[in-house]
Amino acid sequence: MTLLALLPLLLSPAAASPAAASTRNVLAVCDDVQDPLTLDPHKQFAEKNHTLLQQIFEGLVRFDPQGRIEPALAISWERRDPLRMRFHLRRDVRFHDGEPFDAESVRFTVARYLDPKTGFPALGFISSLDKVEIVDDHTVDIVTKFPDGLLLNRLAGFVLVVPARYMKEKGETSLELTPVGTGPFRFERWDRGRSLTLSRNEAYWNRGYPKAGGLVFKFIPTSGQLKALLAGEIDIATELAGTQTTEAMRSGFLKVIKTPSFYTVTGSLNSSRAPLSDKRVRQALNYAVNTEELIRYDLLGNGREIATVTMAGEEGHNPRLKPYPYDPRKAKSLLKEAGYEAGFTLKALVKVQGERAAKIVGGQLAKIGVVLDAHLITDAEVVRALTNDKWDVFIAGCPDPMAHSYFIQSVYLYGRSPYRVADNPAYDALLERMVATLDDGKRRELAEDLDRYMYDEALLIFLYQRIKTYGVGKGVDFVPAITGMPYFFGVGKAGVP
Repeated sequence: MTLLALLPLLLSPAAASPAAASTRNVLAVCDDVQDPLTLDPHKQFAEKNHTLLQQIFEGLVRFDPQGRIEPALAISWERRDPLRMRFHLRRDVRFHDGEPFDAESVRFTVARYLDPKTGFPALGFISSLDKVEIVDDHTVDIVTKFPDGLLLNRLAGFVLVVPARYMKEKGETSLELTPVGTGPFRFERWDRGRSLTLSRNEAYWNRGYPKAGGLVFKFIPTSGQLKALLAGEIDIATELAGTQTTEAMRSGFLKVIKTPSFYTVTGSLNSSRAPLSDKRVRQALNYAVNTEELIRYDLLGNGREIATVTMAGEEGHNPRLKPYPYDPRKAKSLLKEAGYEAGFTLKALVKVQGERAAKIVGGQLAKIGVVLDAHLITDAEVVRALTNDKWDVFIAGCPDPMAHSYFIQSVYLYGRSPYRVADNPAYDALLERMVATLDDGKRRELAEDLDRYMYDEALLIFLYQRIKTYGVGKGVDFVPAITGMPYFFGVGKAGVP
């Protein structure tokens, strides 16, 4: 899925070296191999792009490392009626250029997100928002088009506040190269193809933070990230390859952190046409996949078997569901029962990041007579390919920026998602009922029922949850985020002022 790919003083040349960076407590991070597409938060929808920008910009609320919602620019909130939630804003907060943060900042931000001219790629995921009404300078009501039990998750996952006055004075494209937020780090410079440098926001509202004196995102090819860690050129690599963990630990000055993340790879199935319109066929595909083998060879063991695409820790995950067992005999029996004993070919669209997984799954399906005809596609091309052609399977990985079971399954299955391969009105009705339920307990129950429906109907090929592996300098105090998109304001270096 296109999650589209997620910058006033200049540092002295000495600050760019590893030794000087450590002395000045500048944190160097490698979170991506390439530059972000934009520094305007309203024009991107990509995991890595968003991680970078949420160090500069902030929302009303955010997720803590465990995926729980906590205050950010709003200090409290309460529901006023089924369509209205009131937010009490933090006072004495300023944007990096000195502009005060206030209710108009929130109104302007939400209006800009919702304006089709802005081109926010994830507009469908905040489509419940209608408008912001200003109560006073530090109080706003967010009004929704329908009762939305996931409003806080949407705000925490997608909405970053921008300065209204700055944009009106500098123009619509001003944030693309010179972002101005309220966050713990300020933009300094962007050396394209190499790094993006941020400095500490000395006026940050959360006193004592950030712990680091600066933050540098370095863009390094995967093959060179361990070398950069060993050389002290970076302090954190957020995507350390499984093949490199042993060398990292043997170094004596690096540590490897492994933690489950809200990220799964799955195969969405076109249940609207044969052969996948038969539930027995869809179930057979799940019985034919050896997820233990898949995790071993695709992830070098850094994954977990899951029953659906929901994961422990997400609201709505049904813990009573067990993964489909590997049972090729049962798979063949189901195919025979459905009239497909001779097998068939499935036309599969595969995101390039899922190529290895698709090859392994294809080899496993071949053992029951199913041929996976895979066509590789990049992030930027996915929506066009899904719109212009018919596919039996769409194989891709997907993170969960909302920390809720709703997001990943709706990306693949909901009728309004551009990433679906089939329409399922029954699923849509269950999803919409769950979202519109404001009672937390009842909504959780409905979400778990939806999880079971997805499982019983075998609407996807359920593969694995990813365990993220980080390479970290031993003196660096870093706690990964279960969403896979960490904030770095709390990260510092031991013994470095």
